Amino acid sequence: MRLLFDDITGKTQHYTINDTHWFPVGDAGLLLAATAHLSVSRYDQETIVVKGQLDGVRETVCDRCGERAEVKLHSVFEYQVTTRREEVSELRDVECCEDDAVTLHLDEPVVEIDDILREQAYLAVPLQTLCREDCKGICAGCGTLLNKEPCSCGPDTGNSPFAVLKKISKR
Repeated sequence: MRLLFDDITGKTQHYTINDTHWFPVGDAGLLLAATAHLSVSRYDQETIVVKGQLDGVRETVCDRCGERAEVKLHSVFEYQVTTRREEVSELRDVECCEDDAVTLHLDEPVVEIDDILREQAYLAVPLQTLCREDCKGICAGCGTLLNKEPCSCGPDTGNSPFAVLKKISKR
């Protein structure tokens, strides 16, 4: 979805997007469903404000056991989108303020809403994905899925360099 600056007036415009055409199909993990609610308003002649909320469900694999997992995504966001030239001084370390983090500088007065939604979907993905909170993972020895059946490995043979510590802890 593309929004032209000229189409955005002083009155707030609301949009609802109920599909996932903006999410890449070949991505690692499929976005099954998503709904985005957006409000767009003009701040000044060169700047508009895009506020929104993205809710969705992503299909991926569990980080512990490798089984299929569905993850709920939720993101609330706000961007200031401007056609003003970004003030860039020489390349050096500069402390950014919060306004710098939410400001998009564009070369032309067209806002690509699909890019914003895609970015928010990626940012909403948790660092660790589990099929369930108490996932036991897989056995490192025999590869058994511990959520489905107990491990068939024998007792630890003590070949680990940490086996000495186990003997100390039994005293």
